[in-house]
Amino acid sequence: MSSKKINFQEQVLKELDEFQRVQFVFFYRQNYKKLGVAYLWLIFFGVFGIHKLYLNKRIGWFYLLFCWTLIPALLAVIDIFLLPFQVKKYNKNLSIHIFELIRKLSSDSNTQLLIIDRKLKKGRVGLPEWVLAFAIVFGVITPAIAYASMRLTAHKLEIHYKTNHFDGSQSDLFLSI
Repeated sequence: MSSKKINFQEQVLKELDEFQRVQFVFFYRQNYKKLGVAYLWLIFFGVFGIHKLYLNKRIGWFYLLFCWTLIPALLAVIDIFLLPFQVKKYNKNLSIHIFELIRKLSSDSNTQLLIIDRKLKKGRVGLPEWVLAFAIVFGVITPAIAYASMRLTAHKLEIHYKTNHFDGSQSDLFLSI
């Protein structure tokens, strides 16, 4: 007989009764992270650490804070290769956390569901943090980059006015824009 490798979720589901399995699947599907979405965040906003915020890692704020140093850009290149392992680790830790919460709490279904939901929301990056991150990216960093780029590549417009006066004298006026 060939031994099949059973993934962690299947092992967890075998240890739970029917009601607990339904709870586990509900909370897992509500909170797990997809690799494709993580790669999209990495491709478009990796320098700013948004892919780390997607995985509920607050280290994304350090990416955002130091994005001007280009160190996060190098880390984002490394994350291209490490992201599948990070998403898998996040989902496995999520499974363990949900399993422990379900096993630890009593079987009173109404309060148990609310408690589990509150405890899972505690570790998430909330909407105010997402709004703040995108406000910083699009309200501060992007305009600063655009302004710096404009200033570095702009050519000065110089206007030279030469005026002849009735008395035969001349005056020069230079205007630089």
